[in-house]
Amino acid sequence: MHAEILLWLGRYRAIFVPLIGFSAVTLKWFGVVSAESILVGQFGMRRLLLATAVLIVAYVLFQRLVGWQVRRAGVASHAVVVSAIASDIIALFVGVALLTPPEHYDRALLISIFTVQITQIFFGWTATIWNLVLIAGGYTTLVAFAADAGAPIVPGEELWTLALYGIGVLLYVALSGHVGSRMRSLVAIFHRAQEGDFSGRYDEHADQMPDPVTVIGREYNRLRAHLEAIVLTDPLSGCFNRRGLNQLAEREVSRAVRGKKQIAVLALDVDHFKSINDDYGHLTGDEVIREVGALLRETARDVDVVARIGGEEFTILAPDSNEEGAMRFAQRILDAFRAHQFRSLPPDRRITVSVGVSSAPAHDDMIAKTLLARADEALYTAKRTGRDRTVLWHAGMRAFEASVTGGQPRGSVVGMIRLNG
Repeated sequence: MHAEILLWLGRYRAIFVPLIGFSAVTLKWFGVVSAESILVGQFGMRRLLLATAVLIVAYVLFQRLVGWQVRRAGVASHAVVVSAIASDIIALFVGVALLTPPEHYDRALLISIFTVQITQIFFGWTATIWNLVLIAGGYTTLVAFAADAGAPIVPGEELWTLALYGIGVLLYVALSGHVGSRMRSLVAIFHRAQEGDFSGRYDEHADQMPDPVTVIGREYNRLRAHLEAIVLTDPLSGCFNRRGLNQLAEREVSRAVRGKKQIAVLALDVDHFKSINDDYGHLTGDEVIREVGALLRETARDVDVVARIGGEEFTILAPDSNEEGAMRFAQRILDAFRAHQFRSLPPDRRITVSVGVSSAPAHDDMIAKTLLARADEALYTAKRTGRDRTVLWHAGMRAFEASVTGGQPRGSVVGMIRLNG
């Protein structure tokens, strides 16, 4: 990140520093600005202006060297960042010594505010402190040089000006740092949302003085539920999609591991769904999927995670459920489908489901992947043995062996959740 910023700033340095510097040299050369620096009497105005031009060229070349080093290495070390900041301060104070009379040395402090602001925004507190130390050293050296040369300057007053400058800049930097910290926390929330995790919420109540950052945070909080529905929900069934199941399973399994609870997974297939599409068309099939999703959500508990993982395949994650409870839940689902009249189908056409069930204590974060594989195996056993039934996984079940089933597992389900890397 620092490398990219240094390269970006280097392009602007190469434009604005020569522009400002050579403008000052031109104004001095033609006498538009007539105030003289201490060094004019010793070296003459034209020599000083030539030295200033050489300083500007040397500064630009150094910035090019820094850019070349950053591009070659691909990163910007702390030393490179500090050296770039130091080159700004050195060029500023040497330029002021060459062109500015002592009574206007405080102009250097005014200009240096921009370097502090840029450093705080892009490089953080450590680089900002280095910047302030270099500014204090440069201004003190400038004042000492003028006093030693017998200029009409009061060092104590100049140092008091420096102290006031330091206090004001530190207050500004603290405020800017607070804003930057809140911006970084907001960016972290956005990154989590990009991965499908919408559990983060901007703490707008912690902002005693609302500002544009607060406005952005509030707008995100308003959009959060809508974004979550878009990203984590299957639009056809109204259930969670694969990403939603993955996201919520990670959270529920972590809770189960901490609480040493059991967790269950139910794998469901709508029986003979292909015949519905063949007999009544895909639009009717979509309507059936909508009703299936609604029926599953009505039958499940509020804490259960109901997800459609593709086609007519659904998965339900049931926290705090042992084998007995999970089997009762599965039986409720079967009964609900047997009793339900689907509005999009003729009265004599019934829909049934096959359910595979697995349950185990949550010993570690990998339990979800294990339970999904087991529930999928139990589901195929239910389908092979007649459908419209529930099968509980048990040790030794080999539903996926070709010699037994002649089929393949739903690999998309088994490998869907990877909770531990």
